Amino acid sequence: MTVVERSAPCPSDFCLSISIAHSAMLPKRETPKVKIDDALFKRIYAVVRQVPRGQVATYGQIALVAGLPSARIAGHAMAALPTGSKVPWHRVLNSQGRISLRKEGGSDREQRRRLQAEGVHFDGKGRVDFGEVGWEGPRWSWLEKNGFDIEELALRSQQKRRTGAWRRWRL
Repeated sequence: MTVVERSAPCPSDFCLSISIAHSAMLPKRETPKVKIDDALFKRIYAVVRQVPRGQVATYGQIALVAGLPSARIAGHAMAALPTGSKVPWHRVLNSQGRISLRKEGGSDREQRRRLQAEGVHFDGKGRVDFGEVGWEGPRWSWLEKNGFDIEELALRSQQKRRTGAWRRWRL
């Protein structure tokens, strides 16, 4: 079980306390802690800024690159963005290629509007075609420049079997 803790305030005073089952990769007695703070949220936002106009990423992709154990943390970071943020939050979708509905409602229409304005098309079931608009991941040069551990990222990507939008990402 991975325990996620929040130790410092983050954008919008968003509070997070969540436990995530992660037993497939960790011994049952080991409980690593992921510190959710401004630095982690900034890392997530830096990854999201790499998704180009007209393309989409999944919460899982963002989590994988940012070194997170769960896509939910990336989702919480997107929800914590203040109104008017320059982070292209609308380019992050769930693993089915759909817009995730918000608990408070409202922004899913705005997200769809923004994506359509960038040329992203949705099918009749509200999904995007990852083969057409899926993000292939950040550039190697960007990863190196920003201190990401490329070997660890490659290993984690292989463990996840690069499903969904990651299929075309060449490691």
